[in-house]
Amino acid sequence: MKKAFTLAEILITLGIIGVVASMTLPVLLNNSRNHEFQAALRTAYSEIQQGLNLMSADLGTTIVPSDYPRSALYPIYKKYFRKIYDCGYETPDPSLCMARASNQSDENNFNNDLTYKTYTGHTLWTNPFDDGQFVLSNGMLVLIENPSDYTARIFISVDVNGKKKQPNRLGQDLFTFQLMNNGKLLPMGANGTYYDEATFCSKTSTSNINGIACTNKALNDKDYFKNLPK
Repeated sequence: MKKAFTLAEILITLGIIGVVASMTLPVLLNNSRNHEFQAALRTAYSEIQQGLNLMSADLGTTIVPSDYPRSALYPIYKKYFRKIYDCGYETPDPSLCMARASNQSDENNFNNDLTYKTYTGHTLWTNPFDDGQFVLSNGMLVLIENPSDYTARIFISVDVNGKKKQPNRLGQDLFTFQLMNNGKLLPMGANGTYYDEATFCSKTSTSNINGIACTNKALNDKDYFKNLPK
């Protein structure tokens, strides 16, 4: 007589499989998303650097911050990309681009887009991203900071999966690079960049731009995306 599993045994086995799946599936999905963010960040770094290289070759000069007064980089730089939407400067479409606040006299809400958060989930001060934006054909949102009060610095940030996709958090899917005085583009947090990693890539900081210096770590620490704050 052949032995067979009883219905109770089959149900118990299926139950165990279900429990194990419910425990492992979120981890697998999270790991997959982390790999996607890591790969997208490297792609973003390559693309924005290539844009600078093309611009430099076309103009016959090294691209340095001191040559570009307020908002002067964006209208030239954007020409070197395959973009699907030009957000503009003054009134970007808030469904695709980082919105600009209308009340510029209140520092608590100055240029804040409440869709975006800091590395640790606090309200992000979006002023360092508001001097021109455009959406690339791969969905990435490129944001320029080219202010008048410190022409020795230009920041280029990228939301690697676009505004419509979460988490929209600095240091998690939104990353910042700095164009240096020698023309090099460095990931923020690297030696010599304006914001330091210890202060602005911290799981305990409540700074309204915390995460802006996480880019260097995200590129070079293989475990970075495994240890993001909730």
